[in-house]
Amino acid sequence: MMDERTWERIGAFAGVAFVVLMLLATFLYPQQPRIDSTPAKTLAWIHGHRTGIQTGAIFGVFAAGLFVWFAAHLRHVLVRAEGGAERLAPLVFGSGVAVAVVGVLGALPTALLAFMDAQPGGLQDANIVRMLGDLNQVIFGIGASMTVVFLLAVGSAMVRKELVAPWLGWVSLLAAVLNGVAVVTATTFSTYHGAAWAVPTWGAYLGFLVVVLVASVALLRQPAPTATPSSGRLLAAS
Repeated sequence: MMDERTWERIGAFAGVAFVVLMLLATFLYPQQPRIDSTPAKTLAWIHGHRTGIQTGAIFGVFAAGLFVWFAAHLRHVLVRAEGGAERLAPLVFGSGVAVAVVGVLGALPTALLAFMDAQPGGLQDANIVRMLGDLNQVIFGIGASMTVVFLLAVGSAMVRKELVAPWLGWVSLLAAVLNGVAVVTATTFSTYHGAAWAVPTWGAYLGFLVVVLVASVALLRQPAPTATPSSGRLLAAS
């Protein structure tokens, strides 16, 4: 049977594998045309990159499962670091599951377009193309809101020195702010507002992946933190 440390390494490695699959799913094909593009342009993009889109969706589904595993590992580490008080541990796990679930849902509109395009006769209804293309962006905004909660919880735990390192905690909190901006842009911008707005959006996404990757590698390289007598007294007093 595997010992505790082996299970911890597997949990930490799940975060690394998640980041790898997400990068593949994201950059396996060119990004979707901008939100105010014509349905014909979106459909041409779907038709020209159908295999990559379907493959990316598969990677994304597996990545979501790995992220649930990683979030469960973070909860395990934090429960021990918090001395059983479970302040941030449930929030990290719950928001991590929400990020994974919404991430899977976010892949469905584009995957469905690719699936329908591959059927006999293809996809002829421009309204369906527009609806699913818009839905992809709206669900991204919902996913970003769940990511805000996850990054705030993880970042707070890091700043409190309960997980990895405080400096990464501040990076996580900054990424949470960028994801908050992404929520606004994704759910309110129904037309193109210039390339400058892509900066916080990409910063939000890549910042999230950086936090997960660095945290995963750190947990792989060092034993998980344990509750100290001083932290236990602090939790008991609060």
